[in-house]
Amino acid sequence: MRILFLLAALLTAAPATAQTPVRIWHALSGPQKTALETMAAAFNNANPDYAVKPVALTQTSTLLARVADEQRRARPEGPPLVIVSEAAAGDMVAAGGLAYPVSQLLTDMAEPYDPEAFLPAVRASFSDAAGALLALPFLLTTPVLYVDAKAVRDAGFDPAKDLKTWAGFEGVAARISAAGGGSCAAAMQAPPWIAVENLLAMHDRPFASFDNGRGTDPRISADVDFLARHLTRLVDMARGGALRPRTSGVEPVGAFVGRACPMLLGTSGLLGHIRSRAAFDLAVLPLPYLDDVTNPPKPSLPGGFALWALRGRPPAEMKGAAKFAAFVASPDAQAWLARELRSIPSTFEGWRRVQTDGTTTAEPGLAVAASELAGQMPTAASKSPRLPGKADIEGYFEAAFDNAFLGTKQPRPAVVDAVQRADILLRERRDGER
Repeated sequence: MRILFLLAALLTAAPATAQTPVRIWHALSGPQKTALETMAAAFNNANPDYAVKPVALTQTSTLLARVADEQRRARPEGPPLVIVSEAAAGDMVAAGGLAYPVSQLLTDMAEPYDPEAFLPAVRASFSDAAGALLALPFLLTTPVLYVDAKAVRDAGFDPAKDLKTWAGFEGVAARISAAGGGSCAAAMQAPPWIAVENLLAMHDRPFASFDNGRGTDPRISADVDFLARHLTRLVDMARGGALRPRTSGVEPVGAFVGRACPMLLGTSGLLGHIRSRAAFDLAVLPLPYLDDVTNPPKPSLPGGFALWALRGRPPAEMKGAAKFAAFVASPDAQAWLARELRSIPSTFEGWRRVQTDGTTTAEPGLAVAASELAGQMPTAASKSPRLPGKADIEGYFEAAFDNAFLGTKQPRPAVVDAVQRADILLRERRDGER
């Protein structure tokens, strides 16, 4: 199976036999889109009875709208597979009986499935309350801390020792900023994901009720005081110049690779991009945690994209969909995604493969990211929130951070406002489904 991803295999002529088409809707672009197309080509060459056909839609919202239309049809006409971001998991579950749990699909179609094969944090976040694996991770990520190691050492710190906690991170940032006359020391991507969802999960605090949104009538149950204290820390850092928020017009990744800010809190999905552009001694470290709250922290949250199955297609298509899902979950495919896109393997065997094939030697940051997901066993509070409209909810918290950084609202009222707006959205979504 390892030869599937060799260029020679991809250039093999397609057999002249009848094939069952297996469409995949997605909104991927760039290298992610290319990776999916490459995997589809490799699968088709190895499985001549099927023709997996990725179909690119303009954006995730368009894809979700199409899925919602399929839900309303008496006879669905859509594909058997879709790929959506982790943030859209709640919307996929809200599709009711249209969503076909991947574990059930694999079992029904007599394809291999072992729930124990997946990393615990992955299995917890992508499964329902009964333990069924709803979706298969595809391009798995988690947040990490990127550092210009020389800049940190020049400030008198050891990156591996002094950046483990938020207190340490704040102290390092303050000194770097002061030495530069108030210059930027750190930037942050996606504050709602990193400084809300991951902060809560790593410290065993729920974001939502009912198993972090897995019940029938969830509410936002985030610890407002806990989040407000942390946001106050970030606002204080920004006022002192150590943290450069988005409101100042900074593009976080560009500021980091351009050496304007020597530290970046961001997604591991950018490992390859940042490594190729960082003209300095790049170090990749785990996300800081609050050691006065928990030590060691719970796992960080898995992000990225996932492969979902939809019901309603002919049995032959569903069989092909199951075969492709099993193909994506295979150690070879997981290792290939890790090599090509620095995706974290979602299975133990996939992880063992990248440790022995040189992938983690070439990119040690991948091992750091994987270790965050392979830490303590996750709890109900430390698995990914699964809420319909989660992208909008994250937008409410994004606005709360912006308001706090701009000074138009104090941190606690800003967080309260985000929680209230999110609860209104959840109530509207619930009432609309009745």
